[in-house]
Amino acid sequence: MAKKGVKRDGSKSQAIQNYLTANPEANSKAVKDALAKDGLSVSEGLVNKVKYSKATGKKTGGRKAATPRRTATRRGRPVAGGVNMSDAIRDFMTANPSATRPEIRDTLQAQGVPVSNSLVNAVFMKVKSGSGKSAKRSPGRPKAVARAAAPTSSGGNMSAAELINAKQLVDQLGGIDKVRDALALLEQLQ
Repeated sequence: MAKKGVKRDGSKSQAIQNYLTANPEANSKAVKDALAKDGLSVSEGLVNKVKYSKATGKKTGGRKAATPRRTATRRGRPVAGGVNMSDAIRDFMTANPSATRPEIRDTLQAQGVPVSNSLVNAVFMKVKSGSGKSAKRSPGRPKAVARAAAPTSSGGNMSAAELINAKQLVDQLGGIDKVRDALALLEQLQ
């Protein structure tokens, strides 16, 4: 707590700065002792604070400015135009169904998407187990529709690669209704 009637004008800090300007190689104990001879009592902690703050160009006193922990994301969400890393992993897995986790991580990092091992592992396991979304769903579409069973015309046993190819075909044609129309036209041709 500040003493009554004593004005804090930074004279101690200024005296330390002046001494360090004249003697840049002086250590904190030498600065303290030299200022004590001039009648100014300073602590070594204050000397260090002024000395090293001055050397790094930081302002003395006060709180540090907050620095962001990450530049590309904020708690896993993209920051104003950034890439959604989970979607990037899913898209890569859709395009390369036999890719391993290290391949996914290395390729995406080479493309500038800052994915971590743990995120790649989490998304990889969700997609492989079928509990996570494996492709982008249209907004408002219920989950039950997105996880429709495979057609029984082929015996109901489709591999993951066949399902991925079917999904890509659906996306290329513009939706499941257009695929049904195309199948109906194909049946008429036969």
